Amino acid sequence: MKIANHKSQIANVCAFTLIELMVALTLVVLASTMVCMTFAAVTKSWRRGTAMADDLHHGDYVMDQLALALRSAYCPNAGGGHPDYGFRLEDNGSGAEAFDSISWVKRGYALTGSNSPTVSGPHRVEFLMAPHGDDGQLAPAVRIWRPYALAEDFDPTALEPVILSSRISGFDCRVATNRGASGVSAEWDWLDTWEDDATNRLPHAVEITLYLAPKEEGDEPMAMRRAVSIPVAHLSWKTRRKRKPKPSGRGGRNRPTTRLRPR
Repeated sequence: MKIANHKSQIANVCAFTLIELMVALTLVVLASTMVCMTFAAVTKSWRRGTAMADDLHHGDYVMDQLALALRSAYCPNAGGGHPDYGFRLEDNGSGAEAFDSISWVKRGYALTGSNSPTVSGPHRVEFLMAPHGDDGQLAPAVRIWRPYALAEDFDPTALEPVILSSRISGFDCRVATNRGASGVSAEWDWLDTWEDDATNRLPHAVEITLYLAPKEEGDEPMAMRRAVSIPVAHLSWKTRRKRKPKPSGRGGRNRPTTRLRPR
């Protein structure tokens, strides 16, 4: 009898009550929930960081190609500017919703690739935001054509634009020149438009801003901005020199008159 009572006392001491079991279960559930929430938050941040890094990679590629193409601008060393080799800027809004377009003549493979048939010589390139995909979202694109020997009915807008990246949703541009009314000025004059006689010439610098499309609704687009100088811009602003009339005579030189000696 004493042995049975002793075993019963030991069982009562070692057993858990229902309240203790519920408290323990609640603590386990809370700890598991916190771990899952932390893991989900870390995973979401990692995915957003990876996606942002991927977008930045696409943005850097387009930005580098655009900057290199602007630095490769071509202008004949004739002075006075020429409409076939001038710079075009179409201003369409500002900020993240801007979809400007620019056009200029260049050399090299930037924005065009080595397989394009036009890269063997000077060619005009247009950088614009064109509709892309079934939803018609805007994306950066290029059109390429030669600036000379064109048909009378040639229309560059009929060319199919080549999409560069679907990660960029906006493009804003402005230009700068350091030439005032009386010549070269010390400060840059930044302009949102490039009109009239300026379209026959090149700006001295171009500020380009690309906006990366937000990943989630309600987020702000990320802006990537760079100012690019155009090395040959000064050639388009040179004053055209007047040609001097050639001296008379054979070969452009005055030859002395030969006198006949009497025999």
